[in-house]
Amino acid sequence: MDLRAHVLQHLATPHAERRFAQAYLVREILGQTGCQPHEVYEAVWGLVGEGLVYLDPAGQGSSTDNWRWNLSTVGIKAATGGTWEPRDPEGYLRRLRAHTPELDPVAVSYVEEALRAFNARCYLATSVMLGVASEQVVGGLARSVIDAVPGATGLRKAIENPKVSQFSRFLELRKQLEPMRPQLPDDLGDTLTLDAVADLLRITRNEAGHPTGRQVDEDTAYTHLQMAARYLQKMATLNAHFRATAPRP
Repeated sequence: MDLRAHVLQHLATPHAERRFAQAYLVREILGQTGCQPHEVYEAVWGLVGEGLVYLDPAGQGSSTDNWRWNLSTVGIKAATGGTWEPRDPEGYLRRLRAHTPELDPVAVSYVEEALRAFNARCYLATSVMLGVASEQVVGGLARSVIDAVPGATGLRKAIENPKVSQFSRFLELRKQLEPMRPQLPDDLGDTLTLDAVADLLRITRNEAGHPTGRQVDEDTAYTHLQMAARYLQKMATLNAHFRATAPRP
């Protein structure tokens, strides 16, 4: 059970118990989950540390027992913002890992690092880590295409040449995929997905990943996380498609 997510959703529930003293919120969470009191306190104070929850004194002269645990503006977004909400990293990763076919575990580990960076307000690091995750899935897809498509010599040369940039490798992969797009199932080769991959690789690996002084703000990093979740899943499905069509030895 994800206690952190449970506490977050409890605090987002209208009229839920939020009072500070152990006899109130903590006791209610204990009854719902069967956890130990210290585990609930750790979860709540962890949310405070993330800036998702704050303690409201509930009016001058109010007893501390009646102080309230409330969601901050960011906490409300984390609790209600949807399944790809980066301020709820556990929920984000849970959905990403549940995808079939399975995503490359190395790519997922970089996405996890990107989420940690985002919630630490390190937005440049967020986007650079997503660029590395993108490299991983693009490299895997490229190798599957090489195995499945006879004559993909240009792509093979790009992948095998260590001097070729990741962005250039992706452009070579895209060139190989372009004539096949109408035949790909489930709209896997749609241009919006490919454009999103290209944009992130260009920005984070050709620019932000080098000491150019480029900055990435919160909104940009948030958008990158939203895009990456969807296209990483599509790239994994596309990879599985080419693996399934590759000639058997």
